[in-house]
Amino acid sequence: MKTLWAILSFQRMISPVLIQIIFWAGVGGSLYGTYVLFTLGNWAWPFPLIFGPLLMRVLTESWILAFRAYDRLVEISAASRN
Repeated sequence: MKTLWAILSFQRMISPVLIQIIFWAGVGGSLYGTYVLFTLGNWAWPFPLIFGPLLMRVLTESWILAFRAYDRLVEISAASRN
């Protein structure tokens, strides 16, 4: 119940979890795209296999960095009150 209240009162963020879901969906899409290109006999199939997950990782890390910075600022604020 505390977790639900923390989410509903915006004390706990759900966006980092959603960003992780977006990451794994992007990796899955890259793998599917690689499979499609491979079965069609396209010579470029290794590129989405290598660069797709790498690009998704970089993008999602940049998004989640804002949430990690916010968490650290909250910790600093709590420590300065004591």
